[in-house]
Amino acid sequence: MFKSTAIRRMIPRFVDEGRTHIQLRELPRSALLTDLRRLCIRNQLLGVTDVAIDYHRFLPTGRAYLTLAHTKHLQKNLQALEKASVGSLTIKATSAPPPRSGHGLDRTGPQRKVFSGNGPHGGMSSRMKHVVIWGLPGKISEEAVENYLRDFRLDNVDGKIGAVKVELPANTFSLYSRYLVRPTSMPEAHRLVRKLHMTYYQPEHWGRRYQLRARVVY
Repeated sequence: MFKSTAIRRMIPRFVDEGRTHIQLRELPRSALLTDLRRLCIRNQLLGVTDVAIDYHRFLPTGRAYLTLAHTKHLQKNLQALEKASVGSLTIKATSAPPPRSGHGLDRTGPQRKVFSGNGPHGGMSSRMKHVVIWGLPGKISEEAVENYLRDFRLDNVDGKIGAVKVELPANTFSLYSRYLVRPTSMPEAHRLVRKLHMTYYQPEHWGRRYQLRARVVY
């Protein structure tokens, strides 16, 4: 009985010591990568090789992941994060298995790409510069979105030029749609967000029916 109890108590520690990821929870949804990097510096974390915000349909979930260079850094970093905070919020840090990459990009056919925006970095292979825009009419086409954004310089999104629709989960419906675009630079991405966020789509036609939100995806 003593031996089996001792083994059971050892298992969680053994599993933790083999891990190289830390999950941060209860983050403010407004937290940026720069905030998380400052967190690592302020708390003197060791061996952090990557910081990734976790997304659901390209919106922050309040979670993030730190990747460590070696398992030996795990316990010390967890201790350093015991009373850590981001902004005014105290956060929680736990050891975690490698996060799923998500399904930022699904191939559903030879020509069609479907973006769901889930997981670290929104599941995107090419990071930074992406902007997610939501609050658009539900049936608006990619061409109409691209025309609406004609005053901004847009690059391709994983091989597709212009705006790409973020698909809804299966068996769900919305009167609004969400699109992902990739401006040609970070300054252009931030300019797009400043110009579009909290404005109305074609107010001369729709009035205040479609209020837009926009934010950079990191």
